[in-house]
Amino acid sequence: MVAVHSSVALARQPIVDHRLAVKGYELLYRKNAMAVQADMVDDVSATAQVISASLFDIGMENVVGTNKAFINFPRAYLLSPSGVPIHSENVVIEVLEGAGFDAALLASLRRWTKAGYSIALDDFTFHSKMTPFVELADYIKLDIRDLGHDGFLKQVEALRGFDAKIIAEKVETWEDYQFCRLLGVGYFQGYFFEKPEIVTSKAAKVNNMTLLQLMSSLLSVSTLSVDELERIVSQDAGLVHKLLRYLNSPVTGLVASVDSVRLAIMLIGADKLKALTNLLLMSEMVGDRDVLLEHIMVRAKHAELLAQCRGYDNQDKYFLAGMLSMMDICTGMPLDEVLGELPLPSEFINAIVHRSGRVGSTLSLVEHYSNGQVMTTPQDVSDLKKTYLEAIKWTDEFLSAL
Repeated sequence: MVAVHSSVALARQPIVDHRLAVKGYELLYRKNAMAVQADMVDDVSATAQVISASLFDIGMENVVGTNKAFINFPRAYLLSPSGVPIHSENVVIEVLEGAGFDAALLASLRRWTKAGYSIALDDFTFHSKMTPFVELADYIKLDIRDLGHDGFLKQVEALRGFDAKIIAEKVETWEDYQFCRLLGVGYFQGYFFEKPEIVTSKAAKVNNMTLLQLMSSLLSVSTLSVDELERIVSQDAGLVHKLLRYLNSPVTGLVASVDSVRLAIMLIGADKLKALTNLLLMSEMVGDRDVLLEHIMVRAKHAELLAQCRGYDNQDKYFLAGMLSMMDICTGMPLDEVLGELPLPSEFINAIVHRSGRVGSTLSLVEHYSNGQVMTTPQDVSDLKKTYLEAIKWTDEFLSAL
């Protein structure tokens, strides 16, 4: 079976204070682990991929720790404060010089700051009409390489009356560093301290058709049922993994464990699910994996139907267990490592990895049957055969409706 996973990459460059202690990292788009520069065509997609990789795959806590993540936001994102599912405590929104500093942008930035986000003005050059933007900003990034020492000095002097902290960027020499320090600049970024470091991870692919179907349903129906959301989300193991990975990130503050797709959807909520789906769509995480999708769906449904046949409680647990039991193939990572990153009860993880308990034994029976292994108990053979045929029929009907 072809493994359905991809590698995601981003770069991070530290922002340090005058004691050279790291205060944050600028996160930068990279096409892959070998890329040395952004090489991007679409800035909206690039930002989406940076945020998506940080939230769903690598984990924001693994990228920046307890520090701030400085992320470039294109104008399209800046004008849509509700469309990006990130926590205000973790992120500094970098407004690029080409963002179009007009009344619409100013109003939108005010909404971001009201929601608790910090703002940085990147590659900045001050003039009087920019005053309202400077008054909103927490950080001003001045490019010493482009401005030169004289131009940098003039900008620092012009900004002295404002509260925003100045970050000297593109600092590449000891002379530049000392010059900025003498001017009282408190934060620094550049090759003199560290070049951007590539951070990579394996990632489960998500079917674009599933995302489109989910987004269409979320947008077209005002009161979509949890049942319908569960039906759509459950068809894609990669999407289930990413939503669980997101739920387990420190930014959500989740303390409970999740053992069903339904509970995950209820915890995330429709509005946040819409934002997450939109983010994944924009990051273009597309995968051609019809054969694997069918195999995963048959296993998940087979486990659920076998549990139903035997009168077990919480049958949706068995569906999720069947789906997650193949996440090693989807992500290219060991199964215990993948599941350890998710907000799952420990007994549920043990059931999937070590096949313990009733869920584990059900998974083993389903897997052995699908692999053509000999069943020793006549009742097992009867139950498995009946439910397997039902699972195949359900999967065929399910996939044909997509």
